[in-house]
Amino acid sequence: MHHFKGAIFDMDGTLLDSMPVWDRLSERYLSRFGIRVAERDYVAIEGMTQMQAAQYFIDAYPALPMDAQTLAQGLDELIDARYEALARPRDGVLHLLDALRERGIGMAVATLTARRHAEKALRAHGMLDYFRFLLTIEDVGVSKRQPDIYLHAAGRLGLTPTECIVFEDAPYACTTAQRAGFTVCGMAEPAYAAGVCETRRASTFFVEHSFDELWGKML
Repeated sequence: MHHFKGAIFDMDGTLLDSMPVWDRLSERYLSRFGIRVAERDYVAIEGMTQMQAAQYFIDAYPALPMDAQTLAQGLDELIDARYEALARPRDGVLHLLDALRERGIGMAVATLTARRHAEKALRAHGMLDYFRFLLTIEDVGVSKRQPDIYLHAAGRLGLTPTECIVFEDAPYACTTAQRAGFTVCGMAEPAYAAGVCETRRASTFFVEHSFDELWGKML
């Protein structure tokens, strides 16, 4: 991997096996108030910040007995509990991070997850110190359907897109990064099984189960 100078990692589903944290999260919380979350709601909030998603639900379900700030705080507490109970490092990830650090590769995280949760989750698994910085959707203001978060990360690493590899599990995010000029390593993720063909199309490298699969290919 000597020709890459930088590596930009998604967190949920990539660094951490943590997609179950988010599985029907809004539904689990809002069901306490008699709200049945529809599939269209999950489509609508894809890529939103927690606060944006909370405001969406307040607007969509006027019967909710709270404001957006209170709803966001309630979701926040549930996210905390679920990260602690469910999130685990992806297989082989520490092995990969050690190898990249030994090679002097600059590493960053680009995540849709709020900074507080991302830092806490990575720190809990001894991973935070591998990265020069974390960028979140809160920092850039747009979802990964636009390349801003990757471009900002590359810029902060002092690199161009062609000098960086992006590790991602979301099909649309893989496509975004690839179109912006990054080399992509896609990850198989059950939550995105329906889009795995798109992930493979956008990816130069692909991980089925473990980062150890990259030995002899990328490394």
